[in-house]
Amino acid sequence: MFLISQYICIPVGDLSTNCYLIYDENRQGVVVDPGGDFELIMSTINKNKLHIKHVLLTHVHFDHILATQEVMDATGADLLVPSGDEPALRDPRLNLIGYTQNRAEINLKADRLLEDGDEITAGSLVFNVLNTPGHTPGSSCFILGDLLISGDTLFAGSIGRTDFPGGDSKIMRRSLEHLTQLEGVNTVLPGHGPSTTMQDERRDNPYMNTTGYDFNY
Repeated sequence: MFLISQYICIPVGDLSTNCYLIYDENRQGVVVDPGGDFELIMSTINKNKLHIKHVLLTHVHFDHILATQEVMDATGADLLVPSGDEPALRDPRLNLIGYTQNRAEINLKADRLLEDGDEITAGSLVFNVLNTPGHTPGSSCFILGDLLISGDTLFAGSIGRTDFPGGDSKIMRRSLEHLTQLEGVNTVLPGHGPSTTMQDERRDNPYMNTTGYDFNY
């Protein structure tokens, strides 16, 4: 777990999913992708005296959502979900819980479905929603100032898989092309692994150079 400026990254669950607590100067904020370890998430929220308004999901795979209901119940936050992933809130084939030994029942309901270009406010924070399908039909990034919360669309040096139900390598290619054209974004906060910068990914990430690279892996 580490703190930088006004966000905290907490790796959670068996797949070390990055759960983010992002908050303003008055400690109003959001939880992004609470994928497990509810007690750790809540102890960090309470320790930092945060007031959580929303739970944001970058996409609906089990490793990003397992602690969602518990966090909502404990904080009173509402649930904001990319519209393209709404069916996965209840479908074990789409949220992949059926691919694991975990027998947790997932039956979530979104309070708001997010579309490309939507804005999300929490205190003085304003997030912009950028739909980046490919990993899942609804996969989305959240832009806050010069931060890009990229979920499993973009990692340091890699990207999310496209061979799960709902994934599409050709659509992923278009989403990555869109990301390469973003202006004003510096730090990238991915769904797994270390943070990175858009400059580094444009230069070093082979998937960001979409000419001649085989996406079908």
